[in-house]
Amino acid sequence: MNEQMALTLFDIGCIQFGRFPLHSGVVSPIYIDLRLLVSFPDALREAARAYAAVLDTLQFDLIAGIPYAALPIGTAISLEMNRPLIFPRKTAKSYGTGKTIEGKWQVGQRVVIVEDLITSGDSILQGIAALKAKGLQIADAVVLIDRQQGGREYLAEQGYTLHSVMTLTYILTRLYSYGRITSSQRNKVLNFLNLAAD
Repeated sequence: MNEQMALTLFDIGCIQFGRFPLHSGVVSPIYIDLRLLVSFPDALREAARAYAAVLDTLQFDLIAGIPYAALPIGTAISLEMNRPLIFPRKTAKSYGTGKTIEGKWQVGQRVVIVEDLITSGDSILQGIAALKAKGLQIADAVVLIDRQQGGREYLAEQGYTLHSVMTLTYILTRLYSYGRITSSQRNKVLNFLNLAAD
């Protein structure tokens, strides 16, 4: 299933190769944009099933999607698994109830974080902080792609376990073996990540 998912992500344009300036100013040879999944229902459904296979191994009461990329993904997972979804707001509402978390929840419930991918882990930790501040319990986070840039280790240092459907190395290997990318493209990314080619 994951092999097909890797090919699908490339085929619909979620994974691109070239020169992409990142927020940090570093130029990356790969760009991953999982927000595109919302325009491809079959691919979004495929992704939700891939997440569900990982989530089925975990204990939790609620799924929490991190805004914004993980919200449609989280909704798809919620429908696929028939499990409730909540999400922390980026900023609290300044009107009405002033909520910081949307959805139905209770203090003490176990929440599993869902995010599209992980690089440094900062966005996941911000989401965890917002949820824990309201008395929710979090031990695990699940992503579709681990970019293998230190996020998994950073979360572990903070006491959380990251589960990924795929790593970037896995995706590169599959794309190369199916002729979607060249060895040069694969090796540029591996060098960027300081990982050795197989």
